[in-house]
Amino acid sequence: MSEQEKINLRKKINQGLKQSYEALLQRKAALGQDMVIADANGQPMVISAKELLENRNKVK
Repeated sequence: MSEQEKINLRKKINQGLKQSYEALLQRKAALGQDMVIADANGQPMVISAKELLENRNKVK
C-alpha cells in the first residue's frame, strides 16, 4: 500500500467516524439521553446530548 493510499484510507476512516459520532449525538438528543465526554483534564462528565449539540452548534 502506497503512502497516498494510506493517507486516503485514514481520511476515509476519520470521515466515517465523524459521521457516526454526529448521528449518535443527533439520535441521543432526539431521545433525551445523556452523553459521557471528557473535560479539559480528561475526567469523565455526563451532559445531555441536546445541550452538547447546542454548544457544538454555537461554536460552528
